Amino acid sequence: MSSTPPPPPPPPQSYERPYYGVPAVPAPPGELIVFLVAWVVALIVTLAADEVSWGDFLTATVALSAAYIIARGIAKAGKVYEGR
Repeated sequence: MSSTPPPPPPPPQSYERPYYGVPAVPAPPGELIVFLVAWVVALIVTLAADEVSWGDFLTATVALSAAYIIARGIAKAGKVYEGR
């Protein structure tokens, strides 16, 4: 019965290759994706519609930003509550 050979050792660290492997990039939170999509939709509506002014776009941006901050606070508070 043949056995698999052990994996090769990692290369030594040096200035050219300080890390072994590529560090994982965390995914953005879902609230950020929703915020960006809603902001892009508000931008498109502002550019396309004659009745919507830049002041309305600014108001929508402030409202979306406030909702995003509240959503992140609720998410972080939920994680603290789960840790008990």
